[in-house]
Amino acid sequence: MGIDLLPRLRQGQFLTAQELNRLVDATQYRLCDLSDEEADERGSTIVIDIKRIRFRRKSKVEEVKSVGVGTQATRLRYIADYLGFLATYTGATLSSSLRKDLEIESGRALEAFRAQIPPVSKRAKLGAREGLSKSDQDRLVKLIDPDAHDNPWERGFVRQRNWLIVVLLLATGMRRGELLGLQIRDLDQRSPKLRIIRRADASEDPRRIQPSTKTNDREVELRPAIMRAVWTYINHHRKKIIAARKYPQLIVADDGKPLSLKSIDKIFVQLRDACPGLPITLTSHVMRHTWNERFSEQAELLGLTDAVEEKARNEQQGWADNSKSAAIYTRRHATRKGRELSLKLQEKLDVPEQ
Repeated sequence: MGIDLLPRLRQGQFLTAQELNRLVDATQYRLCDLSDEEADERGSTIVIDIKRIRFRRKSKVEEVKSVGVGTQATRLRYIADYLGFLATYTGATLSSSLRKDLEIESGRALEAFRAQIPPVSKRAKLGAREGLSKSDQDRLVKLIDPDAHDNPWERGFVRQRNWLIVVLLLATGMRRGELLGLQIRDLDQRSPKLRIIRRADASEDPRRIQPSTKTNDREVELRPAIMRAVWTYINHHRKKIIAARKYPQLIVADDGKPLSLKSIDKIFVQLRDACPGLPITLTSHVMRHTWNERFSEQAELLGLTDAVEEKARNEQQGWADNSKSAAIYTRRHATRKGRELSLKLQEKLDVPEQ
C-alpha cells in the first residue's frame, strides 16, 4: 500500500481503520496467493503489495484457497502484538503531545483490530493431527532401513542420514528444528546422551532461515544401540563429505552444508510417495505426536500416576512444569482410553440380545 510505517508513527499517526481492515482481509489467504509472482524466494524479504491482492483474486479465483481459522487468528494476534510494540517503541522517542496522540490512536485502532480475530472453537477436534498407529510406525521403520529394497533413496549417505533423522525423531519426540540445530559437540562421548540447546542467531549456522528450539534446554538419553548408530553416521558417512567438516551441525546435505527445514519436509513427501499406505498427513511433526502417544502407553504400563507422567513428559519435551501441551500430542491415546471406558459403561446396560 506504499505505507512507510516508521515515519508515519514518528508523526504520531497510526494505521487507519481502512488500512487495518485490508490487512485483516489479507490474513485469510496463503502467502503464495498474496506474493508477487515475480518475487525471488531466495531474496531476503518478500514485500507484498496488498493493492494487487484483489486483482489476483479475481483473475485466479480457482487457485486461491483460504487458510484455516486458527491460522488466521494466530496471524492477527501476532500482527496486533507487533504493531502495539512498534507504536510504544516509537512513541518513547516523541514529544509528550505526539506520544499521547499516538497512544490514544493506536489503542483505539488495535482494540477494533483485535475484535476481528475470529474465535477458534476448542471443540473442533475431529480430524486433528495424531501420531502414527503402531502398524504405520512399523511400516515406516521398515521402509527407511538403509538396506531395504524399496527405500526411496539411492545414495548410501542419504539413506543412512534419512534413516537417522526418522529414528531420532521417533526416539526423542524432538521437533525438526531441534534436530537440525543439533551439533556434534552436543553429543556425550562417554554416555548415550545428547543435549538439545537453544541457539538464537548462531554465527556458525550459514542457513538463511536457522532452525530454532522452541522449548527449554534439556538432556535426552538414547538407547546405546541408537547412540552407536549416531557415531557410525558421524565417523563413517558424514566424514566422507569433505565440505561438512567445517560445519558443527550433525545433519548435513550432500554438499556438506547443514540441512534446511524445507529438506526435512521434502524427505517426508518422498516417504509418502514411496509408500502409499502411509498416512497422507505424514510429516516430521507427526513423529512428535507418535512419541507422545507411545510415552503415554508406556506410562500406563508402568502404572505412573497422572502427576508423575506429566512431570516426566514435560521434562523430556522441554516444556515448563505446568505446561498443558501434552493434550495436543496425545489425542489418539486419550481417544482410545475414552472409547474403552465408554464400552465398559455400556456393559452395565441390560440390553437383550436381538
